Amino acid sequence: MSLDEQSATLTGEDVSYPVDVERPHETSEDYSLTELLAVTAAHEIENGELAFIGVGMSLISGVLAKHTRAPECQLVTESGYVGSRPPGVVQSISDTVLGVDALVATNQLQIFTDNQRGLFDVGIIGAGQIDRHGNTNSTVVTGDGTTYSRPKVRLPGSGGSNDIMTSCGRSIVMMRQQERAFTTDIDYVTAPGHLGGGSDRDDAGFRGDGPDAVITDMAVFRFDDDGEMVLTSTHPGVDVPEVRDEVQWDLQVDDDVTTTPEPTRGEIAVLRTIDPTDTVLRGSDYVYEVGFDEWSEQVMEHWKELDDR
Repeated sequence: MSLDEQSATLTGEDVSYPVDVERPHETSEDYSLTELLAVTAAHEIENGELAFIGVGMSLISGVLAKHTRAPECQLVTESGYVGSRPPGVVQSISDTVLGVDALVATNQLQIFTDNQRGLFDVGIIGAGQIDRHGNTNSTVVTGDGTTYSRPKVRLPGSGGSNDIMTSCGRSIVMMRQQERAFTTDIDYVTAPGHLGGGSDRDDAGFRGDGPDAVITDMAVFRFDDDGEMVLTSTHPGVDVPEVRDEVQWDLQVDDDVTTTPEPTRGEIAVLRTIDPTDTVLRGSDYVYEVGFDEWSEQVMEHWKELDDR
């Protein structure tokens, strides 16, 4: 097998799933839109790439890609791990589970220095707001007389999103589709996308190419040559007018809008192994209704299934 064949991203029957599930390559009959979001984002990671991920949804998508269609991708976390195989959802970026089987365990300074050198192919971030040019806000929501120091809502903050958006080869944004979030007047630019469009990003001297895709629980968006967002696919059961209703500006729509591929039974099984107690994916209250012992037993049982691979 040639090097190119070894590093090709796996598709269809070539994907091997590390969990036992009947008919793993068939389309799943049971999945949430949030799970579809996670699978779609995982498909953005190609085999052999260095993928800079965070926690929450981006971690889940990275782990899914690593355990399925892109086994030779290397996951990078801002806490300092490179090439690890984290088994599932963690509580913070400093959780040592992120370092399972890591090829390198270093520190934040080294990771962000390497990122600024342009060593990472793709980064995945979340956002609270986004505008038509892919500039994102995860810092504050203002308005109604509020200010940065006394905002209407204070969001989690940048984390690594600014560094990822400015320096990674390309960036993927994952977020919920809401009109108030897809705004014409972003309250704060935490991570610069294509700025005002055109040559703005190049003029600013950013190393990375900026946002390549925005994936929501309704649709997938790409960017045109001027750096403006374009609707390219809607998720099953969602139509173009529904997406338009959740965007404040006059949204560009591709001439050939497709339907986002549905996840396979194997992909959904792996997702639910990564997040067995619904901490992130399905939004149930299960994690709050059980004691620590029951929670930890379920998590370890499922994670061990991935680790045994």
